[in-house]
Amino acid sequence: MFFTAQNSALNARPFSLNGQEQVKSSYANNRYGLNIGGPVIIPKLFDASKILNFTITYNGVLSRNPYNATATLPSAAERSGDFSGRNPIYDPDSCKDKPAPCQLTPFSGNQIPLTRINRIAQGLLQYIPLPIYSGLIQNYLYTTAVPANSQNINTRVQWTVDRTNRISFSSNVQTRNGQNSTPFAFRDETQGNGSNSSVGWTKNLSARLFSNFTVGFNRNYSETVPYFQTLGSNVAAQLGIFGASPDPRNFGPPTLSFTNYAGLNDGSSNTSAVNTFNLSESITDRVGKHNFSWGGQWSKAMTNSIADSNGRGTFVFSGLATSNFDANGLPVAKTGWDLADFLLDRPQSSSIRYGASSQYFRSQTMGFFGQDDWRIRSNLSLNLGLRYEYFTPIQEKYGHLANLDIAPGFTAVAPVVAGAVGSYTSVGPYSGAFSSALINPDKNNFSPRFGVAWKPTAKSKFTLRTGYGWAYNMGVYNQLGNRLAQQPPFSTTNSVTSTADNVLNLATGLIAVPAGQTITNTFAVDRYYRAAYAQTWNAIIQRELPAGLAMEVGYNGTKGTRLDVQTIPNSSAPGSPLTAEQRRAIGNAQGFIYDSPVGNSIYHGGTARLTRRFRNSFSWQLNYTYQKTIDNTTALGAGVAQNYLNLAAERGVDAPTGQVLQLQYTAQSPVGVRNAMFQKQPWLQNALKDWQLTGTTQVQSGRPLTATVLGNASNVGGAGVVGTVRADATGLPIDTGSGYFNPAAFAVPAAGLFGNAGRGTIPGPGTFSMNLQLARTVRLTERKNIEFNVSANNLLNHVNISGFGTVVNSLNYGLATGAGGMRTIQATIRFRM
Repeated sequence: MFFTAQNSALNARPFSLNGQEQVKSSYANNRYGLNIGGPVIIPKLFDASKILNFTITYNGVLSRNPYNATATLPSAAERSGDFSGRNPIYDPDSCKDKPAPCQLTPFSGNQIPLTRINRIAQGLLQYIPLPIYSGLIQNYLYTTAVPANSQNINTRVQWTVDRTNRISFSSNVQTRNGQNSTPFAFRDETQGNGSNSSVGWTKNLSARLFSNFTVGFNRNYSETVPYFQTLGSNVAAQLGIFGASPDPRNFGPPTLSFTNYAGLNDGSSNTSAVNTFNLSESITDRVGKHNFSWGGQWSKAMTNSIADSNGRGTFVFSGLATSNFDANGLPVAKTGWDLADFLLDRPQSSSIRYGASSQYFRSQTMGFFGQDDWRIRSNLSLNLGLRYEYFTPIQEKYGHLANLDIAPGFTAVAPVVAGAVGSYTSVGPYSGAFSSALINPDKNNFSPRFGVAWKPTAKSKFTLRTGYGWAYNMGVYNQLGNRLAQQPPFSTTNSVTSTADNVLNLATGLIAVPAGQTITNTFAVDRYYRAAYAQTWNAIIQRELPAGLAMEVGYNGTKGTRLDVQTIPNSSAPGSPLTAEQRRAIGNAQGFIYDSPVGNSIYHGGTARLTRRFRNSFSWQLNYTYQKTIDNTTALGAGVAQNYLNLAAERGVDAPTGQVLQLQYTAQSPVGVRNAMFQKQPWLQNALKDWQLTGTTQVQSGRPLTATVLGNASNVGGAGVVGTVRADATGLPIDTGSGYFNPAAFAVPAAGLFGNAGRGTIPGPGTFSMNLQLARTVRLTERKNIEFNVSANNLLNHVNISGFGTVVNSLNYGLATGAGGMRTIQATIRFRM
């Protein structure tokens, strides 16, 4: 049995991002467990020790985890319309009912009259707290602790039926509950449970032929209840916001997103139950120098969920509405302010998606493999294998899936559904009939692999290992099916940007559909989507050295093909954002996201390792890695492409990239280890023996970051791709200056143009960590002992910045936005018998 304790009283304060004194929340983390096992014996009644063994393990966690959020919030003056010291703001109504051309009028004193502040905006401000610090940047802090509890029981029984048959049974049951917090103190309740059971049968078919058959069932249930669902308050109806979901699960204020300030949001209600049934069989045969193995597996997944991804709706405020515009209708840089747009009831964009909340996804997988481990000679072995996998695209039990049939060249689109609903059918006018999953199955998924291990001679101190493998990512179909399920005609969806002919506001922005846009689908996927695959290869040279040392030098490479790329092909031609919706290429459709497998990636990594084997009570290992990843895929961090006609511009540096240097070490007390140290002081010898110190020290490069723009420049050229636009590279060095990087290296692109800065051009913040553990085992009797250990993470309490602002035209640009955990200490006591 064991018990592990961690308490905030022993831990360091979180790092303060704004220089103010950081409050440390009160929290604790307790873990405990019990393990019982052995032969099944009931004294004087039953003895099955020769055929039946069992193990029961119980683990529990009772914890309150710290939560800290630092944010920038509008001051009381700004909430009242006073934007002194901010960008000049212009009255968007000053040209109302006036003939063009008309010059917008700036607000006097950069202040919005109180009579102009919108009633709904005032009502929503009650959910956004006031700053708690002076200053206009990072002036808010929320610190708390949230519960996270779980109980887990694992049971395993092994039955030796006879000399050739063995049956095993395992079962794992878990319950959990807790809370999630948000920066504005909204707490969402979470709970769930799960079980995993399997029965295995091992059969010795002959002295060299073995069979393993397994049947298993897994179930996982989870539920999230948002804060506002618990309150039961229909905020949208109370404030007069039309178009939000009327379902009580989706009650609450809409999500508000700002360029310069923390947004208003809460979690979404979600209930899901995932059931998986699987069968597998493998056979191993030893023939001479060959170890053959082959087999297969089949599984069926049933995922039932009740959820709406955006039932409250979302409004984005960028400062576009209060910007000044030039003669071409393009926003003038450094004008307009996002909160001013909000107070004047002028969102730049709005979106909503709800309905068809209950979804019943079904899928099946099957795979077959064969492998030969061939020991050709004492110094040469070869491993050859081939695997085939097939994953059926996700289907919905009641046909609640909708996709778009795409005309050649993206000149038109038409909705298609899995079944037949009203005027909707599964037959598209451009590419014909669709399958029930609306994605064609991919049945050509063969994965070859091989490995070689070689020594020049049997006694050589050199060893060479090399290998190559091929693997498919079948899990991508789960993501695609989930997004296809919440589309019209089964769901209510809308995603539009504000234009001169369709000015959005908080009251009707969720239901405002531009004239002629009859297709409101927000997501589509290539019907010929094929699963992504990765090819990996490696080569390692090992050399034994004197003094118990061993050296290893290696290379690893991975090439990803057919990776996810998301674009918005129904964009507008460059021009004014005031007419963006009217200039979309497909006039009757909205700016939907299109997912296709056209991405790729490449990874190269070199490694070096020096190991000192355990001798004289000490061992250590030094590892070094130099690596780089380049890709253009959404799956690895590229986001929606800023220009679907120029995917080459999406190719950039991604994680993992950089260097990692790590030292691991173990030291044992030399006292009492085959020596007479302190033999004349037995009390001192007993006190110092059996101690063990282990530690890890690591220095690592940061994740590459990308400079982007928001604000009135985010809808570049009126293309409708809000929030995915990169900045311009000015040509100045990135790594100069006194900050985390040189802010002058990037700028807002000229109006109507995409930024030319590459992805991943900003080196992210590196990390340094030192973790240490001190342990001792005290022997009580021959079979009983107690183990104590104390461990510290980030022992030196080093500050590791985890991120900084890279939005060029936001208040947080160039400032630290997050920090890793500071020093924590925990203690464990374990009793064995």
